[in-house]
Amino acid sequence: MDQLQLEFREAMAHVPAPVTIITTTLGGMPTGTTVSAFASLSITPPMVLFALDNRGGMIERLRASGRAGINVLAGGQSEIALQFARHGEADRFDGLGWHADNGLPRIDGATSWLRCEELTFTPGGDHTVVLGTVMEAQTEPGSSLTYHLRTFRDLTPPPAGLG
Repeated sequence: MDQLQLEFREAMAHVPAPVTIITTTLGGMPTGTTVSAFASLSITPPMVLFALDNRGGMIERLRASGRAGINVLAGGQSEIALQFARHGEADRFDGLGWHADNGLPRIDGATSWLRCEELTFTPGGDHTVVLGTVMEAQTEPGSSLTYHLRTFRDLTPPPAGLG
């Protein structure tokens, strides 16, 4: 890496990010990967965006399925984030609590769940930005998992009445 890339990488480490597992089903098999580049994009229509590393196979699996499940992890789910971040084709769902929701893998205990259809893919350097139209959104009470300064952190919500 050159100096600018190193400085950019360090600067981005200072930006807290939600820890999210993007899932889909292809050929009846669940598949997924960890992302930290995830954000809301639009309310009308409801849309989100996330970025996937071009070196992984998830982009092609999403292109083939045309839909994505977005699991925003809860505090205490850092091991799941690591399990889905590993390289290789090991079964990332092995030993994991999950179920199918409208045909997409939904991780048990995640703080938010979004079902996306109508995926659009846009090149973005060494990543691909995916835009997804949200067809369903659900939340569960509890804390969220974030990634900040290269460490997982549990983001506890404020007490009632302060949010």
